[in-house]
Amino acid sequence: MATVPAPTDVGALANRINFHTRDAHNKINAYMSVRLAFALKHGFVYRQGILAFYYIFQAVEQELDRLMLHPQTEKEQQMQNVLKQFWMEDFRRTDKIFQDLTMLYAPEYPSEAGLRLFVENNQLPPVLGQFVDSIHQTVRNEPCTILAYCHVLYLALFAGGKVMRSNIYRHTGLFPKFKHLTPKQLVQRGTNFFTFSEEGAETETKLRWRYKEGYELATREELTEEQKQAIIKTSSEIFQWNMVTIAEIGELNRKELMGQFSFKLITYLHEEWKYTDKLSRNQKDLLVVIMVVLQALAVYLLLRKLF
Repeated sequence: MATVPAPTDVGALANRINFHTRDAHNKINAYMSVRLAFALKHGFVYRQGILAFYYIFQAVEQELDRLMLHPQTEKEQQMQNVLKQFWMEDFRRTDKIFQDLTMLYAPEYPSEAGLRLFVENNQLPPVLGQFVDSIHQTVRNEPCTILAYCHVLYLALFAGGKVMRSNIYRHTGLFPKFKHLTPKQLVQRGTNFFTFSEEGAETETKLRWRYKEGYELATREELTEEQKQAIIKTSSEIFQWNMVTIAEIGELNRKELMGQFSFKLITYLHEEWKYTDKLSRNQKDLLVVIMVVLQALAVYLLLRKLF
């Protein structure tokens, strides 16, 4: 008999999380669709987003491993029991994201060792660093909150992975040029983050249902109401953290590029303003005209410099 909870099952923790985070979920979905459309125009922005999620999933999986392998308290032992009922290695994302980073950062770090050194010593932006710290602190204070990350982050990937791969296939310019790879091979090697099985969509769907089923069986009776409330609260906070982390990437790029008058700056601002909902259509049209003039000026200045 299937044990995946029906959408109307108010006793299922997953349903309660979805209900209480519906507004936050809709808000970040709208926000992320805009930011994704923008990032797909700029490979250097896209790869910064993937790098950010590397650190986020790394923090979550470090806590998962700690709880499953070295529980120290009674609450951590409880979570060890819960996690072992549904967690599988197929779900682990850190190594998968690193594979994508080897493609995205190949021009600067052609060797895996060089990339790993960069990733390990990279100074995180303030908001991302706070998010990573909060993951560790939250789980150590309340071990049950690891279940919020398991639900919100991994199921989002299950649901959106196929769509992301399709979007990226239409924007293979995100990746550095590799003469020996076809566009299809490029996407396959650069979208491991969004891929849970090499055997195709049907296998991924089965994995998703196994995950949801195991999560339901493990959490329905094992948790107190107080623990469930803590998980729901943390789930809402995850949505907010994701949004401000992505916003930080855009803000940092804007500040960096504003310090240099370049074609890269012009195209960046052009695309960003195009996807900004704070501007009226007339304002956007005016900005397009301004961008065209600035692009012409940039080309003129470049030609003068060259000749």
